[in-house]
Amino acid sequence: MKSSFQVFTRRVRSDWHFQYRALRMAVDWVIAIYFVIPLLILAGYQYYSWWAAQPSWFGSISMSMIATVFYVFTWLGTIRYFVEEGDQLFLRQNQNWFRHIMLLGYRYSLVLQGITTIILVLVFLPLLNQTYSFSVVQVICLGLLTYLLKLNVGLLRQLLALRLKGILLWMLRIVVFVGLFFLYQALVEEVSHTTLYSWMVILLFLILVVFLSKIRLQEKGAFFADIARERDSRMRIVSLMLIRVLERKRKPTRKNPLLFSKSQRLFKGKGAVSGIADLLTKSFFRNGTQWKYTIQFVAAISATMFILPVALKITIWILAACLLVFWRKSFCKDELAAPFLTLFSIQDTAKHQALQSAIPILVLPALIVISLCVGISFFTWWGPLLMIGAAIPLAYGASSVFTSWY
Repeated sequence: MKSSFQVFTRRVRSDWHFQYRALRMAVDWVIAIYFVIPLLILAGYQYYSWWAAQPSWFGSISMSMIATVFYVFTWLGTIRYFVEEGDQLFLRQNQNWFRHIMLLGYRYSLVLQGITTIILVLVFLPLLNQTYSFSVVQVICLGLLTYLLKLNVGLLRQLLALRLKGILLWMLRIVVFVGLFFLYQALVEEVSHTTLYSWMVILLFLILVVFLSKIRLQEKGAFFADIARERDSRMRIVSLMLIRVLERKRKPTRKNPLLFSKSQRLFKGKGAVSGIADLLTKSFFRNGTQWKYTIQFVAAISATMFILPVALKITIWILAACLLVFWRKSFCKDELAAPFLTLFSIQDTAKHQALQSAIPILVLPALIVISLCVGISFFTWWGPLLMIGAAIPLAYGASSVFTSWY
């Protein structure tokens, strides 16, 4: 390679070729002919028909729901720099080349994020134009607002990850996620009424992007974090396809767990059922990954409750309980398939009964927090009390229904 630009273009071509081969693993010509192509044709026809005649269900989609989809989109993806492990042997000796490759990767990510933002806006354009009568200027404002927020979120998340670790980082991310959610909802509301204020916010976001970009590109000690992020971005499609095939490495556990460190039995009885139920409950509450995903799930559902109408709140509340039960059931079944349990002769009936005993306990903490937020969103004094009280029968009822089979 004679220039850093050639190195960068070779890495981009390699990445696209890798993603194409990954997609070919999942979508062969049979699936493409009989499923993907007909689906694309049907989607294209539906999109065209939405421009010709507005379907009645467009009216049931509120602007807050559209803003929520756009906001979730701002948290997806990342800004890549196309650095590799081998760079520490060769390219890092040539700082000009290395910085130029990072800068090209940054610009490449900006273009890619812009294209995906345009696609998202085009998907929702019939709804914005016909139902909410958005003008061209308002659509451009919404697109720019989403695009610049996405860049700011991506840069901010990288800077936070370089400075903080562990539970503090995740807690701060949740605070930022919730805070920006309400800020974005307010900004979208402004876009739908006036554009002057929106242009001022867009200008502010643009200045913030320039400021954060300068800090991020000059950040010291980020080389290995960039390599890990680049590897995750490259393997994203493959990881989705192989998530049920590859066995994840278990992290080493503490000798003295933080939770239930001195506890004996949580469930009454001395048989295999109570012992397995104890194992499932302690295993879940001692699992940091499960805590992390649970906090994210609860934060996202709880924030959504403040923008939905009452009927949808109750529907999503019940749906969240069902999802939690499915989630915990899947976790418990994975734990019951652990190699060390196969050393014991345990009947499936005992495993099933243990699963039915443990799952309501595993569901309750997350469901109580969600129910509390639902009750607060009613803006009445009795709302939190009513919803927390209703969370208990809902947890046991949903668990009873969805664990009736093993």
